[in-house]
Amino acid sequence: MRNNKIKIIFILLLLVFFIAGCSRPFCVEVLPEFAISAKGKNFSIYSPDGFKMRIKTERNNPQKDTLFWSEALKTQLKNDGYFLFDEVPFNSINLEWRKITWLMPVGQGYYKYMTAIAVKGRRIYIIEASGEKELFDSYKEDIEKIIFSVFAKK
Repeated sequence: MRNNKIKIIFILLLLVFFIAGCSRPFCVEVLPEFAISAKGKNFSIYSPDGFKMRIKTERNNPQKDTLFWSEALKTQLKNDGYFLFDEVPFNSINLEWRKITWLMPVGQGYYKYMTAIAVKGRRIYIIEASGEKELFDSYKEDIEKIIFSVFAKK
């Protein structure tokens, strides 16, 4: 009997995490080891050791495609001193993304900063993740699971 209650509680928690990630113009599956915070247009995901992801949308104004906005972002971040680490196109459930990862020297180490951009209709979908390089790299699989789960509701 006790095991059934634990299973039910666990399933309910998983549903809460999934539903919490679907209260915006997008849905996202959040892994149970992460905490979430939703304020306004921002949906943030936190690990206990300081790793952070944020998912948000912006108006697609002027109305351009994913390649245009990813090139605009690359130009801005290169001008700000970021070093391009890699750029990868990928598809999630119903969005075509460009994922761009950057390195930024900070003190004696490096930070990684990843931005994934997708455009669908009048919305730009943006996923950002950042952290010290070693911390960021330790969440590589979790980052992939989360970003591949994001889809537009409309």
